[in-house]
Amino acid sequence: MVFITEIDCTFIVVDTAGRRDLLHMRLTTPKAFIHYVGANNPQSDRERLEDWVELLKVWVDQGLRDIYFFVHQNIELESPFLSAYFIERLNKEFGLDLNIPTFR
Repeated sequence: MVFITEIDCTFIVVDTAGRRDLLHMRLTTPKAFIHYVGANNPQSDRERLEDWVELLKVWVDQGLRDIYFFVHQNIELESPFLSAYFIERLNKEFGLDLNIPTFR
């Protein structure tokens, strides 16, 4: 992957359910800022996050060093559970030990 480092500007990638055709998948630096907008549909949201795990593996192999991933949904009650799922997947795939939120 070739990064456009002379401008030193990192794009924010937005993944919105139902409009993935608007997704711009260009990295300009070895950092990725992803704003993931869930659809409050646990099955499709997890499938989309699985796609992100696979893509992030490719990008890391190509030189990506920093990942900032923000999970958001219009009904925020589910966001912590979706975030926990994603963190579990990242821990498994990348051999990480990120803290998984606990719920009472």
